[in-house]
Amino acid sequence: MEELKELEERMKAVMAEARECIDFSFDIMAKNPNTKKIIYKHWENFLVHFFNYVVKRDKNSGQDFLKEISIRKLMKFF
Repeated sequence: MEELKELEERMKAVMAEARECIDFSFDIMAKNPNTKKIIYKHWENFLVHFFNYVVKRDKNSGQDFLKEISIRKLMKFF
């Protein structure tokens, strides 16, 4: 159970850092609208790399990790 607590704490830290990056991105775009395309590309690259890593680990582990995550919950944002 200690490992689950550590995982939760790490995920909270990553989420806090992600929120700071989102806020920073919006601040930069507000100051200089010409940066929008570059910032969007950075976020696209980040998300693609993230999901590629998840898919790679899922395939290598045989855990069916992605099958246990609700796509419906994720799709509500698109």
